[in-house]
This record gives sequence, C-alpha cells and structure tokens, in this order.
Amino acid sequence: MAKTETNMFGAFAPENFVKAFPFATSFGDIGKDAMTASSESAKASVKSMQDASAAVMRQAQDRMSMTVETGKTLAGAKTVEEAMSIQSDFVKTAFKAHMDGLSELAGICSSAMKDCMEPFAGYTKDMIAETKKAATKAKAS
Repeated sequence: MAKTETNMFGAFAPENFVKAFPFATSFGDIGKDAMTASSESAKASVKSMQDASAAVMRQAQDRMSMTVETGKTLAGAKTVEEAMSIQSDFVKTAFKAHMDGLSELAGICSSAMKDCMEPFAGYTKDMIAETKKAATKAKAS
C-alpha cells in the first residue's frame, strides 16, 4: 500500500490521485505533446501567411497591369461613348477580379484555420480517448 501523507486537506493517497487524473504518471508526455502540437500549428500558420502574402502580391500586380492596359486602351478612344464603354468594361472586369481575389483569400484563410488547428484536434482527441478509458477503468474498480 502506498504511503499516505496528511495535510490540511486530509489524507493524500497517490493511488487515488492517479485514478482521478489518469495522466498523472505522464505529465511530461502531455507537455511534450502540447509543445509538438504548438510547433506544428506555428509552422502551418507561417506557411499560410506566406500563401496569403503571395496571393495578395499577385492580385495587386494583376490589378495594376489591368489598370495600365485599360489606360492605354482608353487613351486611344475616339469618342466619349467608346471611352465610356472601355471604362464600363474595366469596372466590370475589375469588380469580378476583386471578388475572385477575395474568394481565393477566403479559401487560404479557411485552409489556414484547418491546418493550424489540426495538430490540436489530434492531441485533444487522444486526450479524450485516454480520459474515457481511465473513467471506464475507474468505474470498473
């Protein structure tokens, strides 16, 4: 039988502590697993930020090119009606490009959240499974 120490809260029995906290014997592993999950999450967030930055830069370059080309086309307009038509087409095209760009960024952000939370999801799933197993074992005792 394990040694029982008495303190102001009563008797401390290590075997009861282990039953109540199934991970008491592996606190070091818990910390290591949490750090591993945090590292994986941080790596995923860096990659996601790089992807988002690259997308924003590419979109900015595309919009600038579109604006310059439209300016050149507009400079060659012979009538006000032609200029208005060129400008109208530009606005439609720019708006569609902007909405497509926002959709791309939304997809990157969605993937980023999934990728950043995935290491914690696996870690949490394992912890819940272990806790359920320990609870079942404790009920059986």
